[in-house]
Amino acid sequence: MFDSVMAGSWQWPDQAAPPPAEDPRHLHPEHLERLIPQLRTRLVGERMTARTWERTWAPFLSRLVATAAEHHCRDDMVLLEDYLRQWDANTRSRQMAHDRARSLWKEAGWPWHDEVAQLRGNGKAAADPEGVRAFSDQEIQALRERIERSAKLGASDLLAWDVLAVFGLRPQELIGLDVKSGPRGVPIAVVTRSKQSSKGATRPRQVPAVPPADWPPDCYRLLQRWRAHGLPEWSQRATGPGAHMTQQLRRLQMPSDLTSYGLRHAFALRLGLDLGLHVRESAELMGHSPQVHLATYGRRLDGPILQRKVQQLVAGRSG
Repeated sequence: MFDSVMAGSWQWPDQAAPPPAEDPRHLHPEHLERLIPQLRTRLVGERMTARTWERTWAPFLSRLVATAAEHHCRDDMVLLEDYLRQWDANTRSRQMAHDRARSLWKEAGWPWHDEVAQLRGNGKAAADPEGVRAFSDQEIQALRERIERSAKLGASDLLAWDVLAVFGLRPQELIGLDVKSGPRGVPIAVVTRSKQSSKGATRPRQVPAVPPADWPPDCYRLLQRWRAHGLPEWSQRATGPGAHMTQQLRRLQMPSDLTSYGLRHAFALRLGLDLGLHVRESAELMGHSPQVHLATYGRRLDGPILQRKVQQLVAGRSG
């Protein structure tokens, strides 16, 4: 130290800097807790909102700190293994826990062990082999009937559900939504709500109504109901229309595996299976990329289309 001072190269240590990975004390809970606000400052505002951080980042990182306090590990791999095994293998939760911890290690400048990737999994084992759970046309009709009979839900609530069904919107896209009349009186949704994520933001778009097959062309007088009632007040809150709608499903005693996104899934399958739209065209209407569309709906779309193609080829060969 004396030599460094005399040479003019010595500096006071940065108390906020995390210890190097070779320091056996670097995994102490207080060091991890000091890193978390640093990571939050870097991510919130640029890549996500504060609410997204609190809902989908803070709980995982708090669990990591608690694991470090319980196990007093000095080895990164041991701590990370204990931490990740708290979630079932090949689940989305474990993937998220892995990715949050890796971001924290990157913030500290600590090396990341490649072996940890094996614990992350890829989610395929936990995925439903049938693909996404979408509302069937019969379930959509049952939902409408239960809302109409409900003493607590009114015309505006039914309108909100019908809008999701015929336009395939995310519940958050109800905020600031407008519905107008298009060619031949077909209702068109004008979506202005933008979805922010680490992959970018969705842009505003216009979506024509694509109702279930047994619906009337005017979607049960949707435009007239829009002008008369409008959407309910709760649908315009940024704190989560989707969660509110899923709670309504539970109160209406709809199947427990259905969520408000199930109507969006049904819309996507309608575009591909009933209308035969290309993946790129469907993705454009739904406000996401073709890659996301294939990853989400590929299982449900490929099977029936492939079967029809094979049947046509076999029939043509026989002829």
